[in-house]
Amino acid sequence: MGVSTMHIVDIAQRTPEWHIWRREGISATSCAVIMGENPDKTPLELWKELVGIVEPADLSVIPQVRRGVKFEPMALQAFEDKYGKIALPFCAESTAYPFIRASFDGVLDDKSPVEIKNLSETNHLEVLQLREHSTPFKLYRWQVLHQMIVSGARRGYLWFWSPKHEPCCLIVDWDDLLVRRIIQAEELFWGLVMRGVPPEANPMRDLIPLDRLNLAVWRPLASARRAKESKIAELKAQLKVLTKEAKDLEAEIFPLLGEFRRADALGVKVTSYEVAGTVDWKGVAHELKGVIPLDVIARHQTGSSMATRFSVDASYDESQAKPEPLPRIRQKVEAISEAVEEPSQFFGTFWF
Repeated sequence: MGVSTMHIVDIAQRTPEWHIWRREGISATSCAVIMGENPDKTPLELWKELVGIVEPADLSVIPQVRRGVKFEPMALQAFEDKYGKIALPFCAESTAYPFIRASFDGVLDDKSPVEIKNLSETNHLEVLQLREHSTPFKLYRWQVLHQMIVSGARRGYLWFWSPKHEPCCLIVDWDDLLVRRIIQAEELFWGLVMRGVPPEANPMRDLIPLDRLNLAVWRPLASARRAKESKIAELKAQLKVLTKEAKDLEAEIFPLLGEFRRADALGVKVTSYEVAGTVDWKGVAHELKGVIPLDVIARHQTGSSMATRFSVDASYDESQAKPEPLPRIRQKVEAISEAVEEPSQFFGTFWF
C-alpha cells in the first residue's frame, strides 16, 4: 500500500497563507492527535480548532518552538553534511487524499522526508539513550508516517539535532498496517470536520460537553460556589495582611533568643531547626551524562492517586456570557451519501 505521487503546493511556511492552507486539511503534526497518541491534545480539541470554535494556540511564542525555528537551517545543513544528501523544504498534498497535507522540513531525492527536531536538553538526552524506545520518537514517528503517505516514500528520517549534544538520526519505515490505520482514521476525522460533527469526547481527557451536563442542578451550585470564592478571596486578603503583621512581630522576637535556638514563654514558642536540601536527581543524571530510565523511576515511585482541582471565576456572569461559536460546516450532511461511521472506533484505539 502506498501513494506514488504528491501535489507540491507553492506556499511559504509560517505565512498567513500557509496557516489558512493547513486548516483546510490535516497536517502531519495532527496525525498523533487523531491517533490518540499526543498527550497534549485530543481529537475533540483538534476538531474544535479546525471548525473555528476555538483559536489554535500560538506556538510561535513558546521559547522551545522559537529556538527550533532558529536552529532549523543549521540542523538541516548538519544532516546534509553528515549524509551527503540534499533535503529540500516544501509543502505538499497527497494526490489520493488531498486533505492529507504536509509541510516538510526537508525531502530527499527519493521522496524520503527528513523531520528535524530540536528538543529540550532532557528530551534530547533521552533520545540519545533510548533511541526508538524514547518518548519523543514514539510521538514524532506518527508525523513522519503521515509525511510518507503524502510523499509516497517507503522510509523517513527523524533528525534529532542539538547545539550542545551529538545529533541522532532515527529511521521510520513504512508499515502497511499503521498506514491503513492512519488513512482510515484521518479520512473519518476529516469527514467529521467537513460535516461539523464532533468526535466522541474522551471522559479521561476532554471537557464534558454541556449537553451531557445537568445544568439545572449545576447552575445553582456553581452560583453558590462563585459566591464562596468571592468570600474566600476577601478573607485571603485579610489573612495576607495578618500574616505579614505576624511575621514582622516574629522578626522582632527572634533576636531575643541570642545564641539559643529554642524558647517557650508567655504563650509563644520558638524552635529553630536545620532543613536538609532536596536532591535534583535529574540534574545529577545530566551531570553524569545520562538519563534516569523511566522504568527505574517507576520502580521507586509511590502509587498514584486521584486529585481534583477546582478553578472558580468569581466574576463570571451568565447573563453576560457569550455563546460558544457554531462549528464551521464545510459540507452539508444531506449531501453525503455514505453512512456515517462511529468515530470512536479509530481515534486512539488499535482495532486490529
